[in-house]
Amino acid sequence: MWKVNYHINFNLVDGSRVTKANSMSIKSSKVLSKEDAISYLLKKYKKGFQPLVNMDDIFITVKNEEFIIDYIEKIP
Repeated sequence: MWKVNYHINFNLVDGSRVTKANSMSIKSSKVLSKEDAISYLLKKYKKGFQPLVNMDDIFITVKNEEFIIDYIEKIP
């Protein structure tokens, strides 16, 4: 199992920035390395239908966003 901490910087059309952080535990038996964990999370970020962070309180249109992985740890 892998624990991944990440955050997303949302740049809004009014010029402000909102940062949202979260973490995920990856329990897939296909994830065997740090690189696999990164790939798994990026796939969830790019192709997943559920957002990886709560965006309910962002009321201004998002201009662009930056996904940043802060920490990855293998948990025995």
